[in-house]
Amino acid sequence: MDAKKFLTNKSICTLPWQGFELEPDGNVKNCIISKTQLGNIAQQNIKDILNGEKNKALKQQMLDDKKPYNCAGCYLQEKDRSDLGSISSRLYYLKELAKKTDLDFYDHVKNFSLKHVDLRWTNICNQACVYCGPAYSSKWASELGTKMESNKNARQEVKDFVFANIGQLENVYLAGGEPMLIKENTKFLTLLKEKNKDCHVRVNTNLSKTDTGIFDLLCELPNVHWTVSVESIEEEYEYIRYHGNWQDFTNNIDVIGKLNHKITFNMLHLILNYKSIHSCVDYLKGKGFNDNSFVIGPLYEPTYLNTMNLPDEMMYDVLADLNKRLDKNPSGYLRNSYENLIKYYSTNNFKKNLNSFYRNLKMMDQRRKQDARSVFTKLFEELDAYTLE
Repeated sequence: MDAKKFLTNKSICTLPWQGFELEPDGNVKNCIISKTQLGNIAQQNIKDILNGEKNKALKQQMLDDKKPYNCAGCYLQEKDRSDLGSISSRLYYLKELAKKTDLDFYDHVKNFSLKHVDLRWTNICNQACVYCGPAYSSKWASELGTKMESNKNARQEVKDFVFANIGQLENVYLAGGEPMLIKENTKFLTLLKEKNKDCHVRVNTNLSKTDTGIFDLLCELPNVHWTVSVESIEEEYEYIRYHGNWQDFTNNIDVIGKLNHKITFNMLHLILNYKSIHSCVDYLKGKGFNDNSFVIGPLYEPTYLNTMNLPDEMMYDVLADLNKRLDKNPSGYLRNSYENLIKYYSTNNFKKNLNSFYRNLKMMDQRRKQDARSVFTKLFEELDAYTLE
């Protein structure tokens, strides 16, 4: 494929030719925002999945510039935006992988060469964040008395495949669960350090556990991008990120802050931190992090925690606060985040259900022996003022 045709194709992504995402339940997708699965490792070998008809059909649609439904998330992010590099995973991987590949490789749907992996081996996690669930948190599964099935033999086949190709990887993403607790990452990072230490590694972590050996391995690699999950500070942090400890988190932030690594804070805006998320941003900026360190998005699921459940009068305040933040002329990802939040909250197609918020939070508090009202006092004071009128 000549360079001009490749660059003018607005559908093509490198991942169907060069990568995959493995989820804790064994599902395999092209990436985390894909809308459909390619297969499941409990039913098919990973190589057969990646070379299967679903992936070939997706590649052909891309070559025909038909924007497959599977990748609608990226195409939506790119729509009517000029700063595409900061918001589209598709374009991120084009930059990461295509520049190191002969473009003729993308001409054929049968071609596949592993250059990227997104590994979420299991749901092992030491936190039970309010917006999460059993699929991605063993703490949630334990709390609800459920257990997620995990096929060890199938996972071993994936490990064998990934480890055999570890020397050619260009980009790695580790998530979970909590990647610092997932034992497969010890062997994976040890091999990566030995055979491909300059590979770019991104790790999505709650940054709470640093004594498993995985943290040390990451600190020893030169090209690590820490994507740290955080939504609020102090008592609110410990409620939202149940089982988390604010002091441990801040101590670990100080540790990675001294490394020559990139750090991004992945933040979700939900009804509980509808205002206090700004205090979290200010706190971290006070530690020296810049505007490009923050990526904030609205929480879509579970819907009862979506900020748009707030009464209209409170949503006006949410939008006013976001516009005030924009008036301070932030740059980069932080500016994009505020603009995207405003765009989302300005839509009128969300069906409010504040009763569901109260009901689900009460059930969760009863299980956890907590009291949201004592933690988020200002939120409930405002809610009471509007709902009791």
